[in-house]
Amino acid sequence: MKASVLKENLAKALSVCGRVVSTKGSLEILSNIMLSTENGRMKVSATNLEVGINYWLGGKIDKDGEITLPARLFTDVVNSIISEKIELFVEDYNVHIKSSNDNLTIKGLPAEDFPIIPTIKEEPTFSISASVLKDALNLVNFAAAIDESRPVLSGIYFNVLGEKLVLAATDSYRLAEKVLTLSKKSAKKMEIIVPAKTMIELSRILSDITGDVNVFINENQILFAAKDIEFTSRLIEGQFPNYKQIIPEENETKAVLPKDEFIGVLKVASLFARENANSINLLFKTKGEIEIKAISAQVGESSSTIKTTITGKDGEISFNARYILDALNNIKEDKVSFEMSGKLNPGTLKPAEVTDYTYIIMPLRS
Repeated sequence: MKASVLKENLAKALSVCGRVVSTKGSLEILSNIMLSTENGRMKVSATNLEVGINYWLGGKIDKDGEITLPARLFTDVVNSIISEKIELFVEDYNVHIKSSNDNLTIKGLPAEDFPIIPTIKEEPTFSISASVLKDALNLVNFAAAIDESRPVLSGIYFNVLGEKLVLAATDSYRLAEKVLTLSKKSAKKMEIIVPAKTMIELSRILSDITGDVNVFINENQILFAAKDIEFTSRLIEGQFPNYKQIIPEENETKAVLPKDEFIGVLKVASLFARENANSINLLFKTKGEIEIKAISAQVGESSSTIKTTITGKDGEISFNARYILDALNNIKEDKVSFEMSGKLNPGTLKPAEVTDYTYIIMPLRS
């Protein structure tokens, strides 16, 4: 292979692909990225066997070829080069790197040892705006279980149903559901579970993508394809819980709150709740205020009040403060509604004027 590329473009490709490079695997090749040429462009690839990324960048390709290189070393080298343009030449299993200031050589491994990143050669299951998908994933990713002892709870549920795409996640202590309307009806009805940790990486990648993403799904894989990037993830086997039954149909008490003020008060209360399982107490008063309290035997106590509109009954309930903040930090709307029905039933948090997102939190026993 012989090629020249802009340092900025190569550094960006390495940054994206580096997020899935294995650093602790038993296979040395998994700590490498693969460079190859395809249709007059350079392709940078990385995989940890669960996730794979292909990233294409423009350049001048004088000779086709492929090679794998240690990801961390190659990335550090590229980021350290001052020149705008980098020339790459592969000879045997050595990659010679030349710029206006540098002549470097890195030893690589043969590309034939690099795992094949699966592709799905079918029509897209659906297409969606990259920014819309990113925002939706950010609203559900945090609700998935970190512990993988129950694999289905460590994933994000995708339900493709005509013009609707439903995303959901739960760790059994909270549940997040986001419903999206697709611009074009999907010909397939599909229910799958994708590892949440890979969807967290995808949401970061989507931040740099404009336009639509085509999504392909088969029995074992999901592939997200944009103009210059493909992101592939394995699926989790199993049946996602029937979570609809825990979403309250009605609530006895409802408060509409300014989101930023709610966040500020919760952050203060959480400082005093650390030693008590992050437990905070919310008192809903129909006279028009919510009191948020936290008590610590070691630190002290806090009490803050938010003036707001409350309909229904007075109420009192305790929650893990972090669980509420996780949702508030990702909701974009200025006002949110918080609903409850007694201190032992789940609470519901939603954007005040949007009906396509629901967040359910199980209460703590105070």
